[in-house]
Amino acid sequence: MTSPLEYLNADGADEADFEQPMRELYAYRDGEHWTDGIVTGTKRADDGRALVQFDGRVWVSTEDVRDSDHYIAVLLNPDSSVYAEVVARLIDGSPADPIRDVSLTDGTANVGTEWRPLDEPRRGTRVRYRYTGTAELEPVDADS
Repeated sequence: MTSPLEYLNADGADEADFEQPMRELYAYRDGEHWTDGIVTGTKRADDGRALVQFDGRVWVSTEDVRDSDHYIAVLLNPDSSVYAEVVARLIDGSPADPIRDVSLTDGTANVGTEWRPLDEPRRGTRVRYRYTGTAELEPVDADS
Protein backbone atom coordinates (compact mmCIF):
# COMPACT_ATOMS: atom_id res chain seq x y z
CA MET A 1 0.00 0.00 0.00
CA THR A 2 1.30 3.42 -0.96
CA SER A 3 0.71 6.37 1.31
CA PRO A 4 -1.36 9.21 -0.18
CA LEU A 5 1.19 11.58 1.39
CA GLU A 6 4.30 9.86 -0.01
CA TYR A 7 4.88 12.89 -2.27
CA LEU A 8 6.05 14.80 0.83
CA ASN A 9 9.23 12.69 0.81
CA ALA A 10 10.19 13.84 -2.71
CA ASP A 11 13.32 16.00 -3.00
CA GLY A 12 11.31 18.80 -4.61
CA ALA A 13 8.53 18.92 -2.00
CA ASP A 14 8.10 22.55 -0.97
CA GLU A 15 6.11 24.56 1.57
CA ALA A 16 2.94 24.44 -0.55
CA ASP A 17 3.17 20.63 -0.70
CA PHE A 18 3.47 20.48 3.09
CA GLU A 19 0.42 22.79 3.50
CA GLN A 20 -1.84 20.71 1.20
CA PRO A 21 -2.84 17.94 3.67
CA MET A 22 -3.62 20.34 6.54
CA ARG A 23 -7.12 19.86 8.03
CA GLU A 24 -7.69 16.76 5.86
CA LEU A 25 -8.79 13.39 7.22
CA TYR A 26 -6.54 10.34 6.85
CA ALA A 27 -5.95 7.12 8.77
CA TYR A 28 -2.66 6.50 10.57
CA ARG A 29 -1.14 3.42 12.14
CA ASP A 30 -1.54 3.53 15.90
CA GLY A 31 0.19 0.40 17.10
CA GLU A 32 -1.68 -2.54 15.57
CA HIS A 33 -4.72 -0.47 14.60
CA TRP A 34 -5.56 2.23 12.05
CA THR A 35 -7.06 5.39 13.54
CA ASP A 36 -8.72 8.27 11.71
CA GLY A 37 -7.33 11.70 12.42
CA ILE A 38 -7.19 15.21 11.04
CA VAL A 39 -3.79 16.47 9.89
CA THR A 40 -2.70 19.38 12.08
CA GLY A 41 0.98 19.59 11.14
CA THR A 42 3.67 18.48 8.73
CA LYS A 43 7.45 18.75 8.93
CA ARG A 44 10.65 17.21 7.69
CA ALA A 45 12.56 15.10 10.23
CA ASP A 46 16.34 15.33 10.71
CA ASP A 47 16.77 12.24 8.51
CA GLY A 48 14.88 13.95 5.64
CA ARG A 49 11.65 11.93 5.93
CA ALA A 50 8.34 13.74 6.11
CA LEU A 51 6.32 13.51 9.32
CA VAL A 52 2.60 14.18 9.71
CA GLN A 53 0.90 15.28 12.93
CA PHE A 54 -2.63 14.11 13.71
CA ASP A 55 -5.08 15.85 16.02
CA GLY A 56 -2.36 18.06 17.49
CA ARG A 57 -0.82 15.19 19.43
CA VAL A 58 0.91 12.38 17.52
CA TRP A 59 3.55 12.48 14.76
CA VAL A 60 3.89 9.60 12.27
CA SER A 61 5.93 9.05 9.12
CA THR A 62 4.13 9.18 5.79
CA GLU A 63 4.63 5.41 5.46
CA ASP A 64 2.14 5.00 8.32
CA VAL A 65 -0.62 7.05 6.63
CA ARG A 66 -3.38 5.75 4.35
CA ASP A 67 -6.67 7.00 2.95
CA SER A 68 -9.52 6.87 5.45
CA ASP A 69 -12.84 5.16 4.77
CA HIS A 70 -14.45 8.28 6.26
CA TYR A 71 -14.73 11.89 5.11
CA ILE A 72 -15.59 15.26 6.62
CA ALA A 73 -19.14 16.41 5.87
CA VAL A 74 -19.29 20.21 6.00
CA LEU A 75 -22.94 21.06 6.73
CA LEU A 76 -23.89 24.56 5.59
CA ASN A 77 -26.68 26.78 6.90
CA PRO A 78 -29.07 28.46 4.44
CA ASP A 79 -26.79 31.55 4.47
CA SER A 80 -23.79 29.31 3.55
CA SER A 81 -22.13 29.67 6.95
CA VAL A 82 -20.84 26.42 8.44
CA TYR A 83 -23.37 24.72 10.72
CA ALA A 84 -21.09 21.80 11.60
CA GLU A 85 -18.25 19.63 10.38
CA VAL A 86 -18.81 15.95 11.10
CA VAL A 87 -16.87 12.81 10.27
CA ALA A 88 -19.04 10.46 8.21
CA ARG A 89 -18.42 7.01 6.74
CA LEU A 90 -18.13 6.60 2.98
CA ILE A 91 -20.89 4.40 1.56
CA ASP A 92 -19.55 2.15 -1.20
CA GLY A 93 -16.69 4.63 -1.60
CA SER A 94 -18.93 7.69 -1.94
CA PRO A 95 -20.23 10.39 0.42
CA ALA A 96 -23.78 10.00 1.77
CA ASP A 97 -26.62 11.61 -0.19
CA PRO A 98 -28.50 12.96 1.69
CA ILE A 99 -27.44 13.44 5.32
CA ARG A 100 -30.35 13.57 7.74
CA ASP A 101 -30.31 14.60 11.37
CA VAL A 102 -33.27 13.69 13.56
CA SER A 103 -33.73 15.58 16.83
CA LEU A 104 -36.22 15.20 19.67
CA THR A 105 -37.55 18.71 20.29
CA ASP A 106 -39.96 18.58 23.24
CA GLY A 107 -39.82 15.00 24.42
CA THR A 108 -42.51 13.83 21.98
CA ALA A 109 -41.96 15.52 18.61
CA ASN A 110 -39.13 14.68 16.22
CA VAL A 111 -37.67 17.15 13.76
CA GLY A 112 -35.68 16.03 10.75
CA THR A 113 -33.13 18.25 9.01
CA GLU A 114 -31.65 17.36 5.65
CA TRP A 115 -28.51 18.35 3.74
CA ARG A 116 -27.51 17.34 0.19
CA PRO A 117 -24.03 17.47 -1.35
CA LEU A 118 -23.24 20.55 -3.42
CA ASP A 119 -22.79 19.92 -7.13
CA GLU A 120 -19.08 20.70 -7.18
CA PRO A 121 -15.89 18.71 -7.70
CA ARG A 122 -14.71 16.93 -4.58
CA ARG A 123 -11.43 18.31 -3.26
CA GLY A 124 -9.60 16.50 -0.51
CA THR A 125 -11.55 14.75 2.22
CA ARG A 126 -14.16 17.50 2.78
CA VAL A 127 -17.57 17.41 1.12
CA ARG A 128 -19.81 20.45 1.41
CA TYR A 129 -23.56 19.94 1.89
CA ARG A 130 -26.33 22.49 1.42
CA TYR A 131 -29.25 22.73 3.81
CA THR A 132 -32.44 21.55 2.10
CA GLY A 133 -34.98 21.83 4.89
CA THR A 134 -36.37 20.92 8.28
CA ALA A 135 -39.67 19.22 8.93
CA GLU A 136 -41.57 17.89 11.91
CA LEU A 137 -41.77 14.13 11.71
CA GLU A 138 -44.81 12.08 12.57
CA PRO A 139 -44.35 10.17 15.83
CA VAL A 140 -43.81 6.46 15.44
CA ASP A 141 -46.43 4.36 17.21
CA ALA A 142 -44.56 1.93 19.47
CA ASP A 143 -47.35 -0.66 19.05
CA SER A 144 -47.09 -0.85 15.26
